[in-house]
Amino acid sequence: MYSAASYRFAPSLLEQGSQADVHILGLGSIGVLAAHSLSELPDRPSVTLLLHRESLFDAYQAAGNQIKFETRDGKHLSSHGHTLEVLHDGQWYASDAYQAMRNLQLVTPSSTVIKNLIVCVKATQTVEALRPLKHRLTAKSSILFLQNGSGMVEEANEKLFPNPETRPNYLLGVISHGVTLNKPFDATHTGFSATSIGPVPREGHKHPESSNATSNYLLQNLPLSPTLNTTTYPYLDVLQMQLEKLTVNAFCNPICALHDAKNGFLFTLPEIRRELMVEISTVIQNLPELQDISAKINERFHPDRLESTVNDIIKKTAETTCSMVWDLRAGRETEIRYINGYWCRKGREVGVPTPINDRLVKQILARRS
Repeated sequence: MYSAASYRFAPSLLEQGSQADVHILGLGSIGVLAAHSLSELPDRPSVTLLLHRESLFDAYQAAGNQIKFETRDGKHLSSHGHTLEVLHDGQWYASDAYQAMRNLQLVTPSSTVIKNLIVCVKATQTVEALRPLKHRLTAKSSILFLQNGSGMVEEANEKLFPNPETRPNYLLGVISHGVTLNKPFDATHTGFSATSIGPVPREGHKHPESSNATSNYLLQNLPLSPTLNTTTYPYLDVLQMQLEKLTVNAFCNPICALHDAKNGFLFTLPEIRRELMVEISTVIQNLPELQDISAKINERFHPDRLESTVNDIIKKTAETTCSMVWDLRAGRETEIRYINGYWCRKGREVGVPTPINDRLVKQILARRS
């Protein structure tokens, strides 16, 4: 578990009063899973669904104003009573205001402070999705990044929250569940696994003695959802889990996408797998934030260990078609800059060449041009 004294959080979030308010940005499969999981909490919070497309407002009504969730054993569950906000012309409107605006009435955008935000949009959309919410996020807000890829926190700092004193508290999330979105607000839980979250150390806070990670609503309450199966960890632990997942994705996603293949195809390319694992292992072992635990890192991220991890995942998902394959088929922007591109950026930072990751990024980007 985590030690609260290890993290620099802003002054206790409980100072704001009730913390049972959670907003969800991104209503794909993971966002729907998160919304369903919040409905399971013993003391259910108020959940606001942030609808970034106006068509989702009508889709939610068509779904019976509910989220439908099919469990792994075939049970059909639903949750109701969500608050809605709709994005229109770069501003967020509460559902009643949005309906009034449709009737040509003059309305005011939402301006209330967001206490807890779970971000589930694709990595490529993170900054632009957060931008219209920036003025509603304070140093007492918390953002849980529950996404694939890495580098979104750094990008949010650079483009949205450059001041460490006023930026929100960040939580890093790694999720391994299998979830299929059947249609908007209707998902099936296809594979039970785990969710791991941890607080990102807060840079430059003037009053670390007043900080307390245990006051964070999401850290306290998400582990109470049986479906989400969440465990909290110190930052360096959850970071290592993220790096392991990112290593798997760096091999599986671009290779399968370039060959329009299921994951089982990857067993035909042992040479590139080994070369990529060596390259990524070298980058990880040179990351400055991991140097205090270098002995552990050398073992956990040895190329042999990484190969074994990747092989185990491929065996379990041999018939799976990864998301990057679907993105290329549909002509959508892929998350390559936040998967292999992450290793390229980190390699440059620590002086480690990354020719394989560089080539994969270039090839995927060329497919969309």
